[in-house]
Amino acid sequence: MTRNMSGKQREPRFFFIHGAGGTARKWRRTTARLQGIPWQTVDLPGHGEARDAAAPDQVSIEWYAEALASRIEEAVILVGHSMGGLISLELAARTPNVVGVILAASHVRLPVHPKILDQLAQGTFPESLFLASYSKTVDPELLAEERQELAINPPEMTLADFRSCDRYSQGAERLRQLNIPVLAVYGAEDRLLPPGAEAELRSIRPDVQTAAIDGAGHYVMLEQPQAFVEAMLQFRESLFKA
Repeated sequence: MTRNMSGKQREPRFFFIHGAGGTARKWRRTTARLQGIPWQTVDLPGHGEARDAAAPDQVSIEWYAEALASRIEEAVILVGHSMGGLISLELAARTPNVVGVILAASHVRLPVHPKILDQLAQGTFPESLFLASYSKTVDPELLAEERQELAINPPEMTLADFRSCDRYSQGAERLRQLNIPVLAVYGAEDRLLPPGAEAELRSIRPDVQTAAIDGAGHYVMLEQPQAFVEAMLQFRESLFKA
């Protein structure tokens, strides 16, 4: 777990939850731009520095949410990327200290194609999926960094994550239940989210705020960190005005 204790203690803390097969390092370009703003990142159990904290057959979206619930001891804005967004919805539904949710390239459902699951089951991260996760103009240095990141987690845990996304079916109901503000931030070139994701969110919660960021694919917070942080901070400011 990484912490930054800057900022006033009564301010809501950004609490970042990474996606399938990721680690807290997915937020490195975001947190570097949060000077004076309280934030916290976590490695999900079984990932990164917490890789011994869970076995692949344990995990599900609900299990991850339960594992994180005890860490939410003060007011937080959950920021969840992809699978982390599903976890955020589940966590917000069970934790009264959550005052807002930011879905970063996420949705209420994240189905995974069987061919992707088959390749992951063979211990190989599909090259087509890796490349489709970024915009066509992605910085080559970032792409090289992210390729190295693929090796951090055990393949079995990455497979378990993608299976958890595919099986999770409570997202729409959780979003409907929440009485807190929700912002969905998309990369304008995201090729992984279900078609019509934004319209579907609005059909569930008409008051959902949305922001599309140009020059970014599924890893919007890595490709366009400044624009992503600006969207986060505008959302946070709106909570103070509510």
